[in-house]
Amino acid sequence: MCDDVAPRREILTTRQMRAVEGAAIESGSVTGATLMQRAGAGVVNEMAALWPRLLQPGRAVVLCGPGNNGGDGYVVARLLA
Repeated sequence: MCDDVAPRREILTTRQMRAVEGAAIESGSVTGATLMQRAGAGVVNEMAALWPRLLQPGRAVVLCGPGNNGGDGYVVARLLA
């Protein structure tokens, strides 16, 4: 086994992810804003691990569309800035 191979992580469909997020928000254990912050921070952490040069100023471009995923992208952009 190679040391540089990341462990497998389960990937959820968009329907599954909406259900998980919705249940967490409805339970009152977390807010949508907190989930967005966590998602953005997770993306930046993965970028740092895989492509550390992208953390240098002017090395990354973040394109954001409408909706919650666009909000995650704005968090990524803010953290990279």
